[in-house]
Amino acid sequence: MTINDYKLNELAAEIAAEIISECDGDRDAAIDRTHERADGSEWVIYYSKAHELCQNCNTDNGARFYEDCGPWDDITYDKIATMIAYGELFYRIARAIDAEIETAEVAE
Repeated sequence: MTINDYKLNELAAEIAAEIISECDGDRDAAIDRTHERADGSEWVIYYSKAHELCQNCNTDNGARFYEDCGPWDDITYDKIATMIAYGELFYRIARAIDAEIETAEVAE
């Protein structure tokens, strides 16, 4: 699968739904779990996948995450790509969690 913004949003929404069900709708617990799921994603742990994500998706939020985490002493191109991919995926999962929780609250 070649990643693009649409597919990355779908992936984030799927992960968000799983996390919410695991955390019984507890937003704080869900956000904690989001760190774990983003960090363990194939789009973050494999350099080639991280590069593909960075090349094919909007990574504004991932780039902001990278900038907030510096300064760096021994940073490589591969490490930069994985950090940006992590930041972008985390942001999209967290945004999907907030949207799903907000929708559930409105429905109540």
